[in-house]
Amino acid sequence: MKVSVIGSGYVGSVTAACFAEVGHEVICVDIDRKKTEQINAGIPPIYEEGLGELLQKYAGKKLIAITDYELAVKETEISFICVGTPSADDGTIDLSIVRAAAAGIGLSLIHI
Repeated sequence: MKVSVIGSGYVGSVTAACFAEVGHEVICVDIDRKKTEQINAGIPPIYEEGLGELLQKYAGKKLIAITDYELAVKETEISFICVGTPSADDGTIDLSIVRAAAAGIGLSLIHI
């Protein structure tokens, strides 16, 4: 299956690498070009045991990272949103990043 993972931080990079490990073709999407460059070079953007080995094994093969939502959504069958949900000062969860990711997917679907 072709899968897109929106966000390449703690959850997204691990999710993407694990999907590649079980045989899926994965496109990571992130607004941070540095993270996409690291992933494409097989360098994890965060520390997680075993992640470096998986990225080195699959980067450029079953796993690529880009900044283009539309291309990722167009080229995949399913998209997973794996972005941060930081706590606001009042203790609530800030969902603005999730909303932005969902909007990016939605806009991409309009153009398919």
